[in-house]
Order: sequence, then C-alpha cells, then structure tokens
Amino acid sequence: MSTTNYSKIRFIGYAIPTTPGNLVPIGNPNGPGAVAGVYLGNDDFLTDITSRISVLKNAVDLAKNMLPQGEDPQSIINVFVAPEFYFHGTQGPYLHTPAEADPATLILEQLQNTFPASEYPNWTFIFGSAITAKVDNIQNVYDSNYATVRNSVVRNLSENWQQAYGPLQDVVFDMLVNFIKNCHSYPNLEVRNRAMVVSNLALSSPANNRTFEGSGMTTEKYFVSNEDFLLYETSTPPKQVITEQMTAYPVIDLSGGDLKRSNDDKYAVFRQHYGSDNFPQYVDFGIEICLDHSDVRLRRNITNEPWSNPGVDAIHVQLVPSCGMQIVAESVAADSNGFVFNCDGQYNLDNTTTPQANQQSGVNCAYTNYYVNSSYAAHTQLASVIQPATGNDPARSGSTNATFKTMSTNDIVCVPVSSTPLGSDFDQYFAGGYGQVHIYGLENGYALYPTT
Repeated sequence: MSTTNYSKIRFIGYAIPTTPGNLVPIGNPNGPGAVAGVYLGNDDFLTDITSRISVLKNAVDLAKNMLPQGEDPQSIINVFVAPEFYFHGTQGPYLHTPAEADPATLILEQLQNTFPASEYPNWTFIFGSAITAKVDNIQNVYDSNYATVRNSVVRNLSENWQQAYGPLQDVVFDMLVNFIKNCHSYPNLEVRNRAMVVSNLALSSPANNRTFEGSGMTTEKYFVSNEDFLLYETSTPPKQVITEQMTAYPVIDLSGGDLKRSNDDKYAVFRQHYGSDNFPQYVDFGIEICLDHSDVRLRRNITNEPWSNPGVDAIHVQLVPSCGMQIVAESVAADSNGFVFNCDGQYNLDNTTTPQANQQSGVNCAYTNYYVNSSYAAHTQLASVIQPATGNDPARSGSTNATFKTMSTNDIVCVPVSSTPLGSDFDQYFAGGYGQVHIYGLENGYALYPTT
C-alpha cells in the first residue's frame, strides 16, 4: 500500500549574529570588506560547545513549542538552519594536535545526543558550521616570521585605511585585499569549515543509495573570503589568534560531482529516504556554506552529477547557512518546485523587521530580518523555483538562471528569543543579542511536490 508521508516541508531559521565581538569594519563587511575584533567564547573546549548547544536547544524548543498541537510528525519535515561560524573558539578555529580527537567529531556527537529522534523524529538540523584546525605547535606558528610579518602588514594597512579618505582609501583597500589573496596562496595552516548536520530521517548517498550510519553528517566549505577570520585582534594588548591572512581551506575536487558517499566526506549533496512505497520515495538536499553559494558550487554540476537515477534525480532543497550571504539567482541549483533557504548571521536585507515578500537582488522571496545595530544583524530567506536553471555555467551562452515563484508572508512568524540557559554569560559567546527564530510554514508547511 502506497503512502504520502513527508509530503510537506517547514523551514526554521535561527537568526542570531555569529560575527566577532568588538567589531571594527574594514571596508564594507557586507560586500568585499573584512573585520577586526575579538573571537568570543570560552577557552575550555567542552564548556564552549556545551554552552553553544544549550543556546541552540533553547531556540529549537522555542520553535517546536510553536508548532501545531497534534500534528502528525510523518506528515512534514522540519528543517532547522543556524548561521555559519556558530561553533568557533577563542583563537578562531578550535585547535587540536594530530594526536587529539577532531573537535568537529565531538561537536557532532554531542549534537546527536541533544537532538535524538525520540524527541525530534521529523527534524533535520543544519547547526551552522564549526571551524577547526589541526596543528602540532600553534605557538611556533604564532611566533614565526612567516606569520608575524603578514599580521603586521595587514594591521598597518587596515589602520591606514581607517585614517585615509577619498580615492586614497580605495587604493589602500585594494592593497589590503590583494595582499590577503596572496597570503591565502601561502597559508600558515589549513582550516576546515564544516556544516554540522543531524537528520533524524534516514540519510543515504544520492550516488549509490547506500544508507549512512547514524544521524550525524558534515559537509565542507572550500571558498575562504576576506572576512571568514579576523584581520587583527582588538584587545589591549592584542591576543594571539588565527587571522584571515594565515589561513586557507582544503581543496575539494568537484570534477566528479558533489554527491556524498559517506557521512564525513567533504561533499554537499545528500538524500533523505522515506521508503520505496512512499511518495516521495526520497528528497535530495544540497548545502552551500556562505561564499560557496556565490561560487556556484551546486549549480556547476547540475547536468553531470552521478545520480543513482540519472535524468530524474535533482537537488530539491538547497540550504545556505552563511555569515555574509543571501540567495543569488545565478547560483540556484534546485529543481522545479524546489526550495532555497538561507540563514545568515551577519546582515539584514533591508530596514524591515517583520516578515516580507518581495524581490531581493533579482530573487522573488520571503525573508525576515533581525536587526540590533549597524554592526550586528541577521536574516533568513526562502525562495521557491518555477523553472530550474539550465547549464552548469551561468555565464555561458544558452544558460538560463532559475525563475522564482511569488512568495507570501502568510504562515511566516518571527519569534524573539527572550532568554537563554546561559543567563548573563551569554555575552561571552555572542555579541549581537539572543536573536530570533523565524518559522516559514508554521501552520501548513509547503508542499514538497505539487499534487495532481
């Protein structure tokens, strides 16, 4: 007997600023700029992640308690997304030696324990991202001429940019950006930026349908921007931290597609399977962390992914956890009637603070802003595709971008987070306030596929 379980989807974003404390903008951080400031958190790793997870659970449960009473959990998928850089340490990345356990593994284990299927049976969580770095002796790195010179150059250029004005300021900024780009080619250490995913609905590979073990999964970012890390630390005296000009992300070979084969590989596209007698039998999801979306990561392989069912399979739900990104029309890879959902921890799309539905940068969408001040803001954004993109390369003749449905603010609610379990310690971890929970499709959700 056929079933129609999981025929609807609901999107929930935790709009909380994840940018550093004591923020000093260099250029326009919401564009090509960068920042100085302080990495907030606790020096003890376990205390840090336990505290951050308690804030997440508070937000998730706030959303869960808003959902319709008596709702059949098999009728709908709840997708919860937090911003990029949700998990980080007081030096930037969580640092570990080759002999120590990968911090991302420990974070994922604790997230799985905190959000079990028994309590959240129809939930899929993208808990922002965690940044980590494996290094044998970080003090030797900090003290090296190779690091101290580049940090000195960047700080001097940044402070001179603040003193300059007019065309000279533009010249200094160009020098800064070009210097950082060169530093990325000769990094002091490799940093990993991975989305933390917990799915209480069965995960499998879109390439071979192999079922994954457990509910935890990661996917990795490859595009480092000018502002993923601090340009310099603003404490007096300044602390030794990982700076933008010290870092690079690992290369990810996308020449054979971006479909995941295992829970912990670097790839971005995964499958949720609902049973061979169900419609839909499965849905394919893709994750792009921040600037990877701008770099058209998922779209670049839409016609040559090694799907298990070529010609039929496609990304249906595209998720963009970010800290400085919004939905970009050229980058949308979701198929017809598919969805793109963005949760950003850096900026607001406009000056509104209630749910809106209009066009943002050429994308018809619904969105909601969380705004504290000019330094700290966040937003969530949802779009739905009419006609999918054609062509892997949006610049190539004959390629077309996706077109989008007109969205509505009906059934979208904005729920302020009024407190967290951290109490007065909250400000040690987050600089922009408690944030808000934005629920898209509160009462009814959105149909995954149109009914015929």
